[in-house]
Amino acid sequence: MSSPALIGVRCNPYGAETGGPKRLLGGLYRGASAATPGMDLPQAIAEGEWACRNMAQVRCRMTCRCGHKGQPMDLCSWHDEVTGHTELVAGTERWVSETVRVRGHFEEISRRQAGFCPPCGFPGSRSSPNRVDYAALHKEWEGIGANLYALAQAMGNPYAAMKSPMGRSLQQRRDDIGKMFDEARMLGIVHNCPLTLVPVS
Repeated sequence: MSSPALIGVRCNPYGAETGGPKRLLGGLYRGASAATPGMDLPQAIAEGEWACRNMAQVRCRMTCRCGHKGQPMDLCSWHDEVTGHTELVAGTERWVSETVRVRGHFEEISRRQAGFCPPCGFPGSRSSPNRVDYAALHKEWEGIGANLYALAQAMGNPYAAMKSPMGRSLQQRRDDIGKMFDEARMLGIVHNCPLTLVPVS
């Protein structure tokens, strides 16, 4: 038995109902980082705002065992959906409708997207004991990858780009960042912490 819908509130797993995603990956990225420039997609799709047509049944937020809490979300839960299939009857195809019970966003997010707490995986300088900003380091690491790709494109030869002084310098910095994360994982500063969707009032 599903919970009653929250009065007049649509399911809003990714921000489509509230003006778009603002805090992707726990605030590590802003909504614009989900954009797909040049693909000529509708804005809601280009920004990753996958809308849900169902009414919300649960108001909840993500929490982890270390005390981090996400923003409240209004999500749908188990509900019935009308689907169907074609059958061949006496040489004629006909559509047969059927109603199936499906998981809502509450169950799907709990099952597939709740394995990693971003503040535990990328602690900022205020929350890490050694005052290192691992979120900024992660962004720098990704930026170096983009710069290496741009260098390879500019030189027209990926191998030569990697062996160039600039390429070696970028690779060295990327390796250094990787070692900092490895050390932080060994010390427990950076860790994978599962999330739990907890209903809130």
